[in-house]
Amino acid sequence: MKTTLEIDNELYREAKSHASLTGRKMKDLVTDGLRLALQPEVTATGSARAAAARKLTACFAEADKLMKSAPRGPTAREHLNEGRNRLDKA
Repeated sequence: MKTTLEIDNELYREAKSHASLTGRKMKDLVTDGLRLALQPEVTATGSARAAAARKLTACFAEADKLMKSAPRGPTAREHLNEGRNRLDKA
């Protein structure tokens, strides 16, 4: 099912970075996150949800750090325009 979500810009950027770094699509990341959120709590030494949240938070923090330290490259729009220019010249 398709839907529209309003997501905080920073959260979206972190999620998109995480999805890219793990070779996943955003829709899969959101689906997995919803599944985790809907799982019943595990009451042993903590919850599976809390453990997953900690791991996800650590991954987002690492991805954010990498994104901030990465050199700026061409944007997707610049790549598209370059491709269009090549096609126009052909």
